[in-house]
Formats: sequence, C-alpha cells, structure tokens
Amino acid sequence: MVDVETLILATASKASSDERLTVCAASWLAQFHDLVDGRRLSELTREAAPRTRAYLGALLSLAIESPDGAGRAPQFDTALSHCNPLRRAQAFYDSANDMSTQRLWMQRRGLPLYQRWHLWHDDRNLQRKSLYSLDQLLKVPELRARAVLGPSIEASCIALTFDRVTNARSLSRLLGVTYAATHAAVERLVGRGLLIRTRNGVRQDLRLSNLSAAALTAS
Repeated sequence: MVDVETLILATASKASSDERLTVCAASWLAQFHDLVDGRRLSELTREAAPRTRAYLGALLSLAIESPDGAGRAPQFDTALSHCNPLRRAQAFYDSANDMSTQRLWMQRRGLPLYQRWHLWHDDRNLQRKSLYSLDQLLKVPELRARAVLGPSIEASCIALTFDRVTNARSLSRLLGVTYAATHAAVERLVGRGLLIRTRNGVRQDLRLSNLSAAALTAS
C-alpha cells in the first residue's frame, strides 16, 4: 500500500541533503494536496523528531506559498500547527552550511517563508513539469480510492481490501486507528455497496464489491 503521509515525513527528514527531492516533493504537495490525508499527516507530524517537524513546516509552506503553489491547502493546517522552528537557525541545505560564503549569502537573502522555521534559503520555485500527471497517479489503486472517496479512513479500508479478504479488526490494526472508527467506516462502505461482508464462523470477512473492484482496476 502506498503510504503517502509516511513518504512526506521521510522526505522532510532528508530535505537538507537532497534539493532535487525536496523541490519535487513540494511541487507534488502543491499540485496534489487533495490526495493527502490531513488527519494522518497530523498524527505522524506530532510524533516526528523536532528537526523533521521544522523541515516539514518549510516544505508545506513552500507548497502553499510558492508563486506556483497551492495557495490554500486546509488539510495541511493541523500538521503545520505541530511544526516548530529549529532552535538554531541555519541554511536550509547542508551544502550551503558547509561553505561560509554561501551560508552568509543565504542568511542575508533568506525568504520569510523559510525564516519562520529558522532556515535560510532564497528560492521558492517549484518544478511541476517534473511530476507524473494525475492520470498516471490514478493508476495506483490506493490513490484512485482517495480520489473517489477522499483521503479518509474509508479510502484506506478500500485500498487495504483491494487484494485480500480481511475484517474490521485487522483493518484497525493496519490503519493504526481505533476499532470503533474503523467499524463505523466499514459500516458506511457496506451500506454504499462498496464492501461485501460475509460471515466466516464468528468472524465477519470483508471483500471488495464488484463495483469497487471495477472502479479501482479501470484502465
């Protein structure tokens, strides 16, 4: 399963050492922010290391505030509330920190977008042309489920049932959310005809309905 929010945090943790990755990630977030599960991103951010939270704050700010950015992405708001600036300001990229003249340049010309996170950098351009198109992304069943149902527990339940028979308790463990929340999501999906529930002894198994399978495997 594609874990978008974990990948976002992993990128933030490596942002200082890989400019290309960082710019591509910010460009993706600006373009496809509606595919991000804000609830899950917030939970992961709250548990992340302080340095990662500072860089994530800068990454999300870049995705929102760049001239080619999202402009408004409310799904990032709660995660941003868990982000804090570094204790000691520094250049955004390690390569600039390693060179005194470049570090001084960034300190003098750093943009407010980065400065609020105690980071110095002077470029806020994105590279949307480097991204896969939405049509290509939606070939991934997990992202297709998010496009149809929104980035929600329901979409995650559908994605996790794509190639297996499962049950609500297993889904709860895999998603890291309460059984009550998972059960409620499953009930909604069964009610809409997107999941089929069958009894297997004392257990109630779940599988995709033909409708869901057709929607997720369409070319």
